[in-house]
Amino acid sequence: MPTPPAPPAASDAPRVRLEPLTPAHLPHVMTWVNDREVMQYFANRQSDISEADERRYLEELARSPNDRVYSVFTDGPEGEGYVGQVGLNQIYWPARNARLFAVVRRERQGQGLGTASVRALMRVAFGELGLRKVWLIVRKDNRSAQSMYLRLGFDFEGVLREEYCVGGRFYDMVRMASLAARP
Repeated sequence: MPTPPAPPAASDAPRVRLEPLTPAHLPHVMTWVNDREVMQYFANRQSDISEADERRYLEELARSPNDRVYSVFTDGPEGEGYVGQVGLNQIYWPARNARLFAVVRRERQGQGLGTASVRALMRVAFGELGLRKVWLIVRKDNRSAQSMYLRLGFDFEGVLREEYCVGGRFYDMVRMASLAARP
């Protein structure tokens, strides 16, 4: 039986707003893109990235027909704040599936904002974009992220053995996915 899409945000959950990524968001992105603690889980981002290189990358993402990337902001009593990024990458339109990406800057972690951000992205994926499946890979030792994805309706699909190499060490990755509810 397919997993239903993530439930709507609870009233006590943090409220987030997704804005389509633009090069104007570059100063926000630069707050985490070279943070080793945040980037330890991303194999392809293990060396410092210049602002010029990141700008080119953001411009490519913004033009891509197979990527939908969003900056995440909060609107709370303490004012507006930048949280991080979420996105649907490698969208394969014929099968209506995409790979999920999420990052929360270190200063905003542990506040429920990752959960709220992914929940908002899943509403875009299954609603606005009409996707059938959203998948992701997460390091096998990142139990916190796996737990969050399970709460959001993702299921395990398998283990990718020694899939990523970070700092000269190989890591197993876990593939997880969520399916849209069938009509």
